[in-house]
Parts: sequence; C-alpha cells; structure tokens
Amino acid sequence: MNEHVAIQWPELNLARELPFSLAGTQVRPAALEVEHDGRIVTLEPRVMKVLVALHRSRGQPVSRDELIDLCWGGRIVTEGALNRCVAQLRKALSDNPRISVDTIATVGYRLQASADVHRVALAAEPVEAPAPATIQAAPRKTVLIAAGFVVTVAAAIGALLAVLPRPVTWTAQAFHPLTSERGLETHPALSPAGDQIVYAQRPDVVSRRDLYLRSVGQGIPVRITTDPADDHSAVWSPRSDRIAFVRTPADGPCSLVVTPIPLGPERVVARCQSASYTRVSWLDDANLVIGDRPDPASIWRIRSVNIETGRVRDLTSPSAATLGDSDPMASPDGRQVVFRRSLMHGADDLFLLDVRTGRERALTTDGWKAAGYVWSADSRHVFYSSNRGGEFGLWTVDTKIDAPPRRVSLGLGQISFSRMSADNRNRLAVEIPRGRNNLAVRMPGGETRPLTNAAGQDWDPDGAADGAVVYVSNRSGSSEIWVNHPDGRSVRLTSIVGSYVTAPAWSPDGRTITFIAVKGRRSDLYTVARDGSRLREMTWDGLDKLYPEFSADGASVSYVERTANGYRVMRIGMAPGAHPAAVPGGAGWQVVRGGPDGRLYGLRVGQSVVRALSPGRAVPPVEIGGYDTWAVGDDGVVVMRGQRASSSSIWLHPWTGTPRKLVDIPNCCGSLGLSPNGAVLFSQSLDDQIDLGVVDLASK
Repeated sequence: MNEHVAIQWPELNLARELPFSLAGTQVRPAALEVEHDGRIVTLEPRVMKVLVALHRSRGQPVSRDELIDLCWGGRIVTEGALNRCVAQLRKALSDNPRISVDTIATVGYRLQASADVHRVALAAEPVEAPAPATIQAAPRKTVLIAAGFVVTVAAAIGALLAVLPRPVTWTAQAFHPLTSERGLETHPALSPAGDQIVYAQRPDVVSRRDLYLRSVGQGIPVRITTDPADDHSAVWSPRSDRIAFVRTPADGPCSLVVTPIPLGPERVVARCQSASYTRVSWLDDANLVIGDRPDPASIWRIRSVNIETGRVRDLTSPSAATLGDSDPMASPDGRQVVFRRSLMHGADDLFLLDVRTGRERALTTDGWKAAGYVWSADSRHVFYSSNRGGEFGLWTVDTKIDAPPRRVSLGLGQISFSRMSADNRNRLAVEIPRGRNNLAVRMPGGETRPLTNAAGQDWDPDGAADGAVVYVSNRSGSSEIWVNHPDGRSVRLTSIVGSYVTAPAWSPDGRTITFIAVKGRRSDLYTVARDGSRLREMTWDGLDKLYPEFSADGASVSYVERTANGYRVMRIGMAPGAHPAAVPGGAGWQVVRGGPDGRLYGLRVGQSVVRALSPGRAVPPVEIGGYDTWAVGDDGVVVMRGQRASSSSIWLHPWTGTPRKLVDIPNCCGSLGLSPNGAVLFSQSLDDQIDLGVVDLASK
C-alpha cells in the first residue's frame, strides 16, 4: 500500500480543492466541471473525487482500497461502484487523447497526462529499432506552400486575438467625499446614472438605521424611512424608479421592502424565512435575489423572490460540506449573479451563476475572504473586497478570461469596500471608516478600564493568571496573534498572513497559546509559545475548526470540527506526532467553552441553552441569544448580551443564585473573554465615524 497516500491525504472535500490542468484540459473540482476545447462536462461528485485522488498521486498508481478510503470515506462499497466511476471518468476525458486512465492489474489505477501518453502494454512485445534517418533537401514548391500556410495561420491567429477579450488594468482616477455628518453613514447605493445615492444612517453603532436620499452633486439628505426597525442594504431597480431594501426587526427574520423614488408608499414584498440580514439585488424588474434558507436546519443558498406573487425559488444548492451561499449581486445585463460561497469559517470563494442555464463556476479559488463586491458597467468585471495577502483591499476578477484576480491601484488611504455600489460609469460609492475597536477589562472590584489603545481592530481576548492577555488584532495589516503583557507592552507573536485567525486560548501554566488559523482553504490548529517561539501546526487535515480549549492539565486541546456530516468535538494530545480523535459523546456540539473545573460546556446544534458535555456540577439555565457571547469562570457563566438596536451588557449567571448585571457597555461589539482572577475582557468600539465617498475607476 502507498503509505504516503494513506498518511497524507485526508478524505476529499471538493469544495476546498483548487482547479488544475491536465494536458490542456481544465478541471474545476468545486464546480464539478471538466473543460476541453470549450466543451464542458459536468461530473458526478464521486467521479470528480476519483479524478482528484488520481491527480494527487502525480502519475503513480493508486490502489483500489485507497480510492475507496478517499472517495467513499472508507465505507464498504462493491468494486463495481469504483469501476463505474472510472468508466464515467474515462468517457469525460476522452476528448483529450493526451490523458489516459490506466488499469494496473491487481493494484488499481493510474492517471497519465502529458504531451505524449504511453499506454500500458498488455504484454511484453519486442520493439524494432527505427531505421537511421536521412536528411534530404525539400523541393522549392514544398517550401513555398509551407511558407504560405504559415502566413495564413499567423493571420488567422492575429484575427482571433483581435476579437478575444484582453486583460484590463483598473486604477482609481479621482475621489470625491460625499458626507461628513456626525454618525455612521453606511450601505451606499448609487443610482445607475450616478446622480443620486441612497444610504443608511444612524448616530452610533447600537441605534437603528433609517434610509436617506440625496443628490451626488449637492443637496440636503431627505429621510425616506422612519420605521422602528433597522433599514439598510438599499438597491436601485433597473429603471431607477424605485428601491428595494432590507428591514430587520429587533427579533426575528428580516423583510424585503420596495418603495418608489423619490417618495411614495412602501410595500413589504416578502419576508425572509431565516435570515435577519442579507444583501438584496434586482434580477429584473419583477424579481429580487437574496441569501436565505428555508429553515434553521437547512444550508444557506441563493433564492429569487417575485415581488408581485411572492414566489420563492432556489437558485443554488451548495454542498453540506460548505457553510452555504450568501450576498448575491446580479450583473447589469441580468444574465449572471455573483455570490459568496463560504467554504468554512474564515474561507470564502466567489462563484458565478449563469441565470439562463443554472450553471455555476468559481471565480476565485484561493479561499481568501470576499466581502463586498459589485459589477463593472459592462457586466464583465467584478470588483470585490478581499484580504488576499494580508490587509483588505480592492481587487478585480475578469469573468471573460481565465486569469488570477488583480489588485486595483488606489493610493487613497483608509477606505472600506465591504459595502459598496457602482453606477454605469464605473464609479464606486464606498465607506470611509474612522474609528477603532480596542479591548477593555472589567475588574473584579467593578472598575472598567481600557486594555489596548491602537489603530485597527482587536478581538477574541483571553486572560492568563499573571495578567497577560492574548488576542487577535489586524493593526499590522493581516489578522495575527498578539499578547498584551502585564507591563503594558503589546507584542505580535505570529506572521501567519492567512485569511482568518481566531480563538486564541492560554494553557493552564500560561506558557503556550493555542488558536485556529485558516490559510489556502485549510483550517488547522496551531500552538505558539508566549514569546512567539515554537510555532507548531498541530493538525494537518484542513477541516473546519472552532473553539480550541486546553485540558485542565495542559496535556491536550479540544476543539469543534465541522464536516458535511455535522459538528463534533475532537481532542488532540500535545505530544509530537499525536493524532486527533473524537471525544466520546461529542457529536452534535456546535460551540464549546472550557471551564475552570476542566470540563467542557457548550451548545448543541439547534439549541440555545448552555450544558456540560460530562457529568458534574449543575449548570445554571443560561439561554444564549444570536447576538450573545459567553464564557465559563469560577463564579459561573458570564454572558455578554448583545442587542440589535441597544447597548450591550455583561451578566453573571452564578452556579447557584440569581443572575446579576455586571456592567453596561455603550459601544460594545464582538467577543468576550475571562481571566483566572475573575476579570472580564471584551472588545469595544471607539471614535466611530463612517462617511461616504465616490471613487472614479478607469481601465486601460
């Protein structure tokens, strides 16, 4: 058996496999597509897994047992099932004579893809040596014919190149500030002509938003909504005579509302079935597209909603191995929809949906985060916000040619592209944030004071016994692990430069930190010493991971793993060479937290009450809301009660007794942590101000 394959290859997850080429044939595993000379063949998922497994072996034979382990997850299947997959694979690749799937007798199969494929001989045959070659001068007529042929071919190639799409470089030509009022102006929506803009406005991060309309050139904003709920995410209709927007109540799913412009009676055209927040886009004059799911147990997908009949239709059906699809944006010509497919926590790719055929294909395949995105006026390019290579910036991807994304040259300072819009002259309405998100601490005696004070965002704090605090910060550009020492020094420990770093936690002795990092569509568990040395990758399977916690003796780390089969708790020892194993009784737990008694506490899938994973001290009946974060300490369960439209507060639910409020936090957001001395750590928004501006883009 090929030991390298058996040890190094995890069970295949097509959603995280990168596209590759086989002798000119393009293979896109996530889209289940094989393309050769413009002809696209869609494979069954199992057939694509067989192709990926054979390709990984780099021309070496792969046994039948290994293929079954990789492609069927080790389940017992007949050899006929594998034979049928191979037969379908050979048929799909038959357009390219340079690709061969060979049967290796008594072993398995081998994939060959090269300029010249040598088929496996069925029996040894003598090979006759070729006769010595002789060189003869070609007749003049033959030379002239050949020269004429070359000229004809060159002319044909030149004509073809003249009509093929050429790479385009985008740059920012100018910037125009739009708003400067005190407060937060967000979700800008430029009209197609670019002469008007609708945006959401609120005085602070906890107040509800209303929509305002104003001229881009000049003028006083006109308030167009006054509902007690939160109004946001407006988008202009194709004819610019109305807008659709999202209305989010204090509790429950959102609604889709349409109102005429400049003024007129608004109409609720549909209610979301699960989503409290979504991006909305006009597919045509009668249909909107949103991200939603039919019920809490289903996966997120892209859905169309008819504003006259209310009919809802699913446009995508993502694999259960992913977190689903969200935030659709229809192209100006109405033929395509770009959307985000979340492969795991912290890894996204942009996908393109052909509205007429229903076919999907990946626009990006690297797993870097994809936040806001809009189309160019000609429906060819997608501009999107991504942290590719570290810090978030504006990128563009060409939907007409196979080329990697390009960064748009800006030189404009701090601009956010996570929520933006575009007009028919390729001008982008963007947000200009001015503020920071730092850490604060509520001491056991009741005093609350700042813990960090720097530009950027700090989150996910956890405290050590000596007062040191580990957290995640993007103040250096990308998200990395930092430590705030007892003497006040802030030190960066890592340089992961991944798409996502999260959930740092101290070992009991305060010497080691564990955390999750996502890089290149792979999520793994890491540890690092508190001085930044001994960075170690603990797992190698790349599966989605969350919530790492050290055991009470520091000998192992538990974490939540998510696959297509659901959530479960895993544990891995700290000794080198250790392998993760499922925790008994850990299936179905979606969130876990470590307690001072060494037990794990958590939330089961679909439930909201904190429970212990193992018997022991009774747990107080703590209900966790969708905006709450929590941790377990010596005195009980500490909960930060987050609200959609009011200030947050921190509560203690003691092991016995009545819950009590510890502190109100006016501008709180994000995560909660504890120190062994009982101090409560949290992140807090400071100096929040968001204005709007317009960026003029030009191409060459």
